[in-house]
Amino acid sequence: MAPYYRILKIFVINLALIILSASYAAGQIARLIVIDPLVGNETRNIKDAYPGQKVIILPDEGNPLKFIANELKDSLYDEIHLYLLTKPGSIIFDEINIIPENIQDYSGDFDEWKKLTKPETKIVIHSDDLNSVQEGLFLVGKITDFTGRVVTVKK
Repeated sequence: MAPYYRILKIFVINLALIILSASYAAGQIARLIVIDPLVGNETRNIKDAYPGQKVIILPDEGNPLKFIANELKDSLYDEIHLYLLTKPGSIIFDEINIIPENIQDYSGDFDEWKKLTKPETKIVIHSDDLNSVQEGLFLVGKITDFTGRVVTVKK
């Protein structure tokens, strides 16, 4: 009879571990961390700051907004963190430079993000200077409009 109790005990312990890990995972925020290759040496530090989260580095060629949309198809993220180069009033990806004069050209790409994310998904742009001028505030507002999501800039 002892082997039966031993197996039952192992089963109960494993079941408890599964339930605990599932409840932990359910409470954990799912983040997509997007890093533009122009960020360079900071890449490793950024990756280390988000253990257990999905981290992607954008390819050198192609439309980065479409690449991000393809990543969004795989999971329902709570937050999207964008690490990229910016200037006051300008978002700089390797292939494209988004400014107030051309942001409308990318509205369809941002609208795709809206379709692929939950309504409560937050978008965080990591920048020291993007919204230091009116043009940057305009860009953040337009991305908010196009995606229908909360967009913040974090230093």
